[in-house]
Amino acid sequence: MTTVAITGVGGFIGRGLVRALDEHAEVDRVVGVDLVAPRRVNATKLVFRQADVRDRDLAEAFANVDVVVHLAFRLDPMHDESTMHEINVEGTKRVFEAAAAAGVGRVVYLSSVAAYGAHADNDVPLTEDSPVRGTPEFNYSQHKAEIEQWLPGWQGDHPDVRVTVLRPAIVLGPGVQNFVTRAFESPRVTLVRGHKPPLQFVHLDDIVSALVHVLDHDLDGVYNVTAEGWLSMDEVTAIVGRRTVAVPEEVAFSVAERLWRLGIGEQPPGLVSHFMHPWVASPEKLLATGWQPRHSNRDALAEMVTEHGRFVALAGLRAERRTVRSASLAAIGVVAVTAAREVRRRQQRQRRAAR
Repeated sequence: MTTVAITGVGGFIGRGLVRALDEHAEVDRVVGVDLVAPRRVNATKLVFRQADVRDRDLAEAFANVDVVVHLAFRLDPMHDESTMHEINVEGTKRVFEAAAAAGVGRVVYLSSVAAYGAHADNDVPLTEDSPVRGTPEFNYSQHKAEIEQWLPGWQGDHPDVRVTVLRPAIVLGPGVQNFVTRAFESPRVTLVRGHKPPLQFVHLDDIVSALVHVLDHDLDGVYNVTAEGWLSMDEVTAIVGRRTVAVPEEVAFSVAERLWRLGIGEQPPGLVSHFMHPWVASPEKLLATGWQPRHSNRDALAEMVTEHGRFVALAGLRAERRTVRSASLAAIGVVAVTAAREVRRRQQRQRRAAR
Protein backbone atom coordinates (compact mmCIF):
# COMPACT_ATOMS: atom_id res chain seq x y z
CA MET A 1 0.00 0.00 0.00
CA THR A 2 1.14 3.53 -0.77
CA THR A 3 0.92 6.88 1.00
CA VAL A 4 0.80 9.87 -1.34
CA ALA A 5 1.30 13.48 -0.28
CA ILE A 6 -0.12 16.26 -2.45
CA THR A 7 1.02 19.86 -2.16
CA GLY A 8 -1.51 22.42 -3.31
CA VAL A 9 -4.28 20.00 -2.41
CA GLY A 10 -6.79 22.85 -2.21
CA GLY A 11 -6.44 23.66 -5.92
CA PHE A 12 -8.69 22.30 -8.63
CA ILE A 13 -6.14 19.68 -9.76
CA GLY A 14 -5.37 18.74 -6.16
CA ARG A 15 -9.02 18.20 -5.33
CA GLY A 16 -9.49 16.08 -8.43
CA LEU A 17 -6.46 13.95 -7.59
CA VAL A 18 -7.65 13.42 -4.01
CA ARG A 19 -10.97 12.09 -5.29
CA ALA A 20 -9.21 9.75 -7.72
CA LEU A 21 -6.77 8.41 -5.14
CA ASP A 22 -9.53 7.98 -2.56
CA GLU A 23 -10.97 5.29 -4.85
CA HIS A 24 -7.58 3.76 -5.69
CA ALA A 25 -7.11 0.26 -4.29
CA GLU A 26 -3.33 0.60 -3.90
CA VAL A 27 -3.40 3.90 -2.01
CA ASP A 28 -4.16 3.68 1.69
CA ARG A 29 -3.55 7.29 2.73
CA VAL A 30 -3.46 10.71 1.08
CA VAL A 31 -1.68 13.53 2.91
CA GLY A 32 -2.98 16.88 1.70
CA VAL A 33 -0.61 19.81 2.21
CA ASP A 34 -1.80 23.38 1.75
CA LEU A 35 -2.52 26.61 3.61
CA VAL A 36 -6.26 25.85 3.64
CA ALA A 37 -8.05 22.50 3.61
CA PRO A 38 -9.75 21.61 0.31
CA ARG A 39 -13.43 22.43 0.13
CA ARG A 40 -16.16 20.15 -1.18
CA VAL A 41 -13.97 17.07 -0.96
CA ASN A 42 -15.41 14.05 0.83
CA ALA A 43 -12.43 11.67 0.94
CA THR A 44 -12.02 9.06 3.66
CA LYS A 45 -8.28 8.58 3.00
CA LEU A 46 -7.40 12.27 3.20
CA VAL A 47 -5.31 13.55 6.11
CA PHE A 48 -4.85 17.32 5.93
CA ARG A 49 -1.65 18.97 7.12
CA GLN A 50 -1.60 22.75 7.08
CA ALA A 51 1.73 23.97 5.76
CA ASP A 52 3.32 26.48 3.42
CA VAL A 53 5.75 25.19 0.79
CA ARG A 54 8.12 27.89 2.05
CA ASP A 55 8.16 26.42 5.59
CA ARG A 56 11.59 25.26 6.73
CA ASP A 57 10.05 22.36 8.66
CA LEU A 58 8.14 21.09 5.63
CA ALA A 59 9.79 17.67 5.95
CA GLU A 60 7.52 16.95 8.92
CA ALA A 61 4.51 17.01 6.60
CA PHE A 62 6.13 14.29 4.48
CA ALA A 63 6.85 11.87 7.32
CA ASN A 64 6.06 8.26 6.34
CA VAL A 65 5.13 9.29 2.79
CA ASP A 66 6.10 7.20 -0.24
CA VAL A 67 5.38 9.69 -3.04
CA VAL A 68 5.06 13.48 -3.11
CA VAL A 69 2.99 15.02 -5.90
CA HIS A 70 3.94 18.69 -6.07
CA LEU A 71 1.11 20.80 -7.46
CA ALA A 72 1.45 23.98 -5.38
CA PHE A 73 2.41 26.78 -7.75
CA ARG A 74 1.10 30.28 -8.32
CA LEU A 75 -0.43 30.59 -11.81
CA ASP A 76 -2.13 33.97 -11.69
CA PRO A 77 0.68 36.53 -12.09
CA MET A 78 1.52 38.71 -9.10
CA HIS A 79 2.75 42.27 -9.36
CA ASP A 80 4.95 41.50 -6.35
CA GLU A 81 7.28 39.37 -8.44
CA SER A 82 9.72 38.64 -5.60
CA THR A 83 6.93 37.03 -3.56
CA MET A 84 5.75 35.03 -6.57
CA HIS A 85 9.32 33.82 -7.17
CA GLU A 86 9.64 32.85 -3.51
CA ILE A 87 6.43 30.81 -3.66
CA ASN A 88 7.03 29.15 -7.01
CA VAL A 89 10.78 28.68 -7.28
CA GLU A 90 12.06 28.67 -3.71
CA GLY A 91 8.94 26.85 -2.53
CA THR A 92 9.39 24.12 -5.14
CA LYS A 93 13.05 23.70 -4.25
CA ARG A 94 12.06 23.37 -0.59
CA VAL A 95 9.51 20.68 -1.47
CA PHE A 96 12.21 18.61 -3.17
CA GLU A 97 14.64 19.12 -0.30
CA ALA A 98 11.98 18.29 2.29
CA ALA A 99 11.01 15.14 0.40
CA ALA A 100 14.62 13.98 0.35
CA ALA A 101 15.06 14.80 4.05
CA ALA A 102 11.92 12.82 4.93
CA GLY A 103 13.12 9.77 3.00
CA VAL A 104 10.47 10.03 0.28
CA GLY A 105 11.37 7.76 -2.63
CA ARG A 106 9.66 9.64 -5.41
CA VAL A 107 8.51 13.14 -6.39
CA VAL A 108 6.06 13.86 -9.21
CA TYR A 109 6.32 17.51 -10.25
CA LEU A 110 3.65 19.23 -12.31
CA SER A 111 5.45 21.62 -14.64
CA SER A 112 3.86 23.15 -17.76
CA VAL A 113 4.17 23.36 -21.52
CA ALA A 114 4.70 27.06 -20.75
CA ALA A 115 8.19 26.10 -19.52
CA TYR A 116 9.26 25.80 -23.15
CA GLY A 117 8.31 29.42 -23.71
CA ALA A 118 6.64 30.95 -26.76
CA HIS A 119 9.37 31.50 -29.36
CA ALA A 120 9.33 32.00 -33.12
CA ASP A 121 11.79 29.13 -33.61
CA ASN A 122 9.95 26.59 -31.43
CA ASP A 123 9.50 23.07 -32.75
CA VAL A 124 5.95 22.34 -33.90
CA PRO A 125 5.11 20.30 -32.00
CA LEU A 126 7.46 20.58 -29.05
CA THR A 127 8.80 17.30 -27.68
CA GLU A 128 10.31 16.51 -24.31
CA ASP A 129 13.75 17.04 -25.89
CA SER A 130 12.97 20.59 -27.05
CA PRO A 131 14.81 23.35 -25.14
CA VAL A 132 13.16 24.73 -22.00
CA ARG A 133 13.62 28.50 -22.28
CA GLY A 134 10.57 30.12 -20.71
CA THR A 135 9.03 33.36 -21.96
CA PRO A 136 10.68 36.69 -21.03
CA GLU A 137 8.47 38.97 -18.90
CA PHE A 138 6.01 36.16 -18.11
CA ASN A 139 6.89 35.11 -14.58
CA TYR A 140 4.87 31.87 -14.46
CA SER A 141 6.62 30.58 -17.59
CA GLN A 142 10.02 31.72 -16.35
CA HIS A 143 9.51 30.06 -12.97
CA LYS A 144 8.54 26.73 -14.55
CA ALA A 145 11.62 26.91 -16.78
CA GLU A 146 13.89 27.87 -13.89
CA ILE A 147 12.85 24.81 -11.88
CA GLU A 148 13.35 22.48 -14.82
CA GLN A 149 16.80 23.92 -15.48
CA TRP A 150 17.70 23.45 -11.79
CA LEU A 151 16.24 19.96 -11.43
CA PRO A 152 18.87 17.83 -13.24
CA GLY A 153 21.58 19.08 -10.89
CA TRP A 154 19.42 18.33 -7.87
CA GLN A 155 18.70 14.84 -9.17
CA GLY A 156 22.43 14.24 -9.55
CA ASP A 157 22.88 15.09 -5.88
CA HIS A 158 19.90 12.94 -4.80
CA PRO A 159 20.05 9.70 -6.83
CA ASP A 160 17.82 7.90 -4.31
CA VAL A 161 14.83 10.12 -5.15
CA ARG A 162 13.09 9.26 -8.41
CA VAL A 163 11.54 12.20 -10.26
CA THR A 164 8.70 12.46 -12.76
CA VAL A 165 7.94 15.75 -14.53
CA LEU A 166 4.63 16.34 -16.30
CA ARG A 167 4.19 19.29 -18.67
CA PRO A 168 0.47 19.91 -19.24
CA ALA A 169 -0.99 22.29 -21.80
CA ILE A 170 -3.56 24.91 -20.73
CA VAL A 171 -5.78 23.09 -18.22
CA LEU A 172 -9.54 23.59 -18.64
CA GLY A 173 -12.40 21.94 -16.80
CA PRO A 174 -15.14 22.32 -14.18
CA GLY A 175 -14.30 24.94 -11.58
CA VAL A 176 -11.14 26.15 -13.30
CA GLN A 177 -11.00 29.93 -13.00
CA ASN A 178 -7.84 31.96 -13.49
CA PHE A 179 -6.39 34.72 -15.64
CA VAL A 180 -6.39 32.35 -18.64
CA THR A 181 -10.12 31.63 -18.49
CA ARG A 182 -10.82 35.30 -17.77
CA ALA A 183 -8.91 36.22 -20.94
CA PHE A 184 -11.48 34.20 -22.89
CA GLU A 185 -14.26 36.01 -21.00
CA SER A 186 -13.18 39.40 -22.36
CA PRO A 187 -15.73 41.10 -24.62
CA ARG A 188 -13.09 40.97 -27.34
CA VAL A 189 -10.18 38.59 -27.74
CA THR A 190 -7.09 40.63 -28.55
CA LEU A 191 -4.84 39.15 -31.23
CA VAL A 192 -1.49 40.35 -32.55
CA ARG A 193 -1.67 41.43 -36.17
CA GLY A 194 0.06 39.00 -38.50
CA HIS A 195 0.24 36.22 -35.90
CA LYS A 196 -2.17 33.33 -35.39
CA PRO A 197 -0.40 30.59 -33.43
CA PRO A 198 -2.24 27.35 -32.70
CA LEU A 199 -3.41 26.70 -29.15
CA GLN A 200 -3.66 23.48 -27.18
CA PHE A 201 -5.51 22.37 -24.07
CA VAL A 202 -5.91 19.46 -21.69
CA HIS A 203 -9.03 18.68 -19.70
CA LEU A 204 -8.84 18.64 -15.90
CA ASP A 205 -9.98 15.01 -15.82
CA ASP A 206 -7.18 14.07 -18.21
CA ILE A 207 -4.41 15.72 -16.18
CA VAL A 208 -5.72 13.88 -13.11
CA SER A 209 -5.75 10.59 -15.03
CA ALA A 210 -2.20 11.28 -16.24
CA LEU A 211 -1.01 11.79 -12.66
CA VAL A 212 -2.63 8.51 -11.60
CA HIS A 213 -1.18 6.81 -14.68
CA VAL A 214 2.44 7.74 -13.90
CA LEU A 215 1.93 6.57 -10.31
CA ASP A 216 0.39 3.27 -11.40
CA HIS A 217 3.05 2.58 -14.02
CA ASP A 218 6.00 3.82 -11.98
CA LEU A 219 7.11 6.17 -14.75
CA ASP A 220 10.18 8.37 -14.36
CA GLY A 221 11.31 11.16 -16.67
CA VAL A 222 9.55 14.01 -18.47
CA TYR A 223 6.20 13.79 -20.27
CA ASN A 224 4.03 16.28 -22.11
CA VAL A 225 0.35 16.00 -21.17
CA THR A 226 -1.98 17.41 -23.81
CA ALA A 227 -4.99 16.57 -25.89
CA GLU A 228 -3.96 15.16 -29.24
CA GLY A 229 -3.27 17.80 -31.89
CA TRP A 230 -4.24 21.45 -31.49
CA LEU A 231 -6.66 24.12 -32.67
CA SER A 232 -5.96 26.98 -35.03
CA MET A 233 -6.52 30.46 -33.63
CA ASP A 234 -9.50 30.84 -35.96
CA GLU A 235 -11.01 27.65 -34.53
CA VAL A 236 -10.40 28.89 -30.98
CA THR A 237 -12.07 32.25 -31.53
CA ALA A 238 -15.00 30.61 -33.34
CA ILE A 239 -15.61 28.25 -30.40
CA VAL A 240 -15.20 31.02 -27.82
CA GLY A 241 -17.68 33.14 -29.77
CA ARG A 242 -16.20 36.52 -28.83
CA ARG A 243 -15.25 39.26 -31.23
CA THR A 244 -11.58 39.66 -32.02
CA VAL A 245 -9.44 42.73 -32.46
CA ALA A 246 -5.99 42.54 -34.05
CA VAL A 247 -3.44 45.16 -33.00
CA PRO A 248 0.18 45.74 -34.08
CA GLU A 249 2.86 43.96 -32.07
CA GLU A 250 4.32 47.17 -30.64
CA VAL A 251 0.87 48.32 -29.51
CA ALA A 252 0.09 44.97 -27.89
CA PHE A 253 3.31 45.00 -25.87
CA SER A 254 3.06 48.70 -25.02
CA VAL A 255 -0.50 48.49 -23.72
CA ALA A 256 0.20 45.26 -21.80
CA GLU A 257 3.31 46.78 -20.22
CA ARG A 258 1.51 49.97 -19.22
CA LEU A 259 -1.50 48.22 -17.71
CA TRP A 260 0.79 45.80 -15.87
CA ARG A 261 2.95 48.62 -14.51
CA LEU A 262 -0.12 50.55 -13.33
CA GLY A 263 -1.37 47.46 -11.53
CA ILE A 264 -4.50 47.29 -13.68
CA GLY A 265 -3.78 44.43 -16.06
CA GLU A 266 -3.86 40.80 -15.00
CA GLN A 267 -1.60 39.69 -17.81
CA PRO A 268 2.14 40.47 -17.81
CA PRO A 269 3.64 41.82 -21.06
CA GLY A 270 5.37 38.55 -21.90
CA LEU A 271 2.04 36.78 -22.31
CA VAL A 272 1.64 38.65 -25.61
CA SER A 273 4.29 36.29 -27.03
CA HIS A 274 1.93 33.37 -26.44
CA PHE A 275 -0.46 34.96 -28.95
CA MET A 276 2.37 35.39 -31.47
CA HIS A 277 4.48 32.23 -31.44
CA PRO A 278 3.67 28.50 -31.29
CA TRP A 279 4.01 26.54 -28.04
CA VAL A 280 2.03 23.37 -28.75
CA ALA A 281 3.48 20.03 -27.67
CA SER A 282 3.32 16.36 -28.60
CA PRO A 283 1.92 13.87 -26.04
CA GLU A 284 3.26 10.88 -28.02
CA LYS A 285 5.77 9.84 -25.35
CA LEU A 286 3.05 9.50 -22.70
CA LEU A 287 0.61 7.95 -25.18
CA ALA A 288 3.19 5.24 -25.87
CA THR A 289 2.95 4.17 -22.19
CA GLY A 290 -0.79 3.53 -22.50
CA TRP A 291 -2.27 6.81 -21.28
CA GLN A 292 -5.11 8.17 -23.39
CA PRO A 293 -6.90 11.52 -23.01
CA ARG A 294 -10.68 11.28 -23.00
CA HIS A 295 -11.27 14.86 -24.14
CA SER A 296 -10.22 16.60 -27.35
CA ASN A 297 -8.98 20.18 -27.53
CA ARG A 298 -12.36 21.18 -28.96
CA ASP A 299 -14.28 19.39 -26.20
CA ALA A 300 -12.22 20.98 -23.42
CA LEU A 301 -12.59 24.48 -24.85
CA ALA A 302 -16.29 24.07 -25.60
CA GLU A 303 -16.93 22.93 -22.03
CA MET A 304 -15.12 26.01 -20.73
CA VAL A 305 -17.26 28.24 -22.95
CA THR A 306 -20.43 26.58 -21.64
CA GLU A 307 -19.35 27.20 -18.03
CA HIS A 308 -17.92 30.69 -18.50
CA GLY A 309 -20.01 32.00 -21.39
CA ARG A 310 -22.36 33.97 -19.18
CA PHE A 311 -19.47 36.00 -17.75
CA VAL A 312 -17.58 38.99 -19.05
CA ALA A 313 -14.22 39.98 -17.58
CA LEU A 314 -12.91 43.54 -17.77
CA ALA A 315 -9.70 44.89 -16.20
CA GLY A 316 -9.76 42.20 -13.53
CA LEU A 317 -13.48 42.66 -12.83
CA ARG A 318 -15.90 39.84 -13.59
CA ALA A 319 -19.64 40.01 -14.02
CA GLU A 320 -22.48 38.16 -15.68
CA ARG A 321 -23.43 39.35 -19.16
CA ARG A 322 -26.72 40.80 -17.91
CA THR A 323 -24.79 43.24 -15.71
CA VAL A 324 -21.94 43.83 -18.14
CA ARG A 325 -22.89 47.46 -18.70
CA SER A 326 -22.42 48.27 -15.01
CA ALA A 327 -19.27 46.19 -14.89
CA SER A 328 -17.89 48.06 -17.89
CA LEU A 329 -18.52 51.40 -16.22
CA ALA A 330 -16.88 50.18 -13.04
CA ALA A 331 -13.84 48.96 -14.95
CA ILE A 332 -13.53 52.26 -16.81
CA GLY A 333 -13.73 54.07 -13.50
CA VAL A 334 -10.98 51.95 -12.00
CA VAL A 335 -8.73 52.56 -15.00
CA ALA A 336 -9.41 56.30 -15.01
CA VAL A 337 -8.80 56.78 -11.29
CA THR A 338 -5.61 54.73 -11.30
CA ALA A 339 -4.28 56.47 -14.40
CA ALA A 340 -5.06 59.91 -12.93
CA ARG A 341 -3.17 59.05 -9.76
CA GLU A 342 -0.19 57.93 -11.78
CA VAL A 343 -0.23 61.18 -13.77
CA ARG A 344 -0.34 63.25 -10.57
CA ARG A 345 2.58 61.29 -9.10
CA ARG A 346 4.63 61.91 -12.23
CA GLN A 347 3.82 65.63 -12.18
CA GLN A 348 4.85 65.86 -8.53
CA ARG A 349 8.14 64.08 -9.24
CA GLN A 350 8.81 66.41 -12.17
CA ARG A 351 8.13 69.51 -10.05
CA ARG A 352 10.45 68.26 -7.29
CA ALA A 353 13.16 67.50 -9.84
CA ALA A 354 12.86 71.01 -11.31
CA ARG A 355 13.49 72.73 -7.96
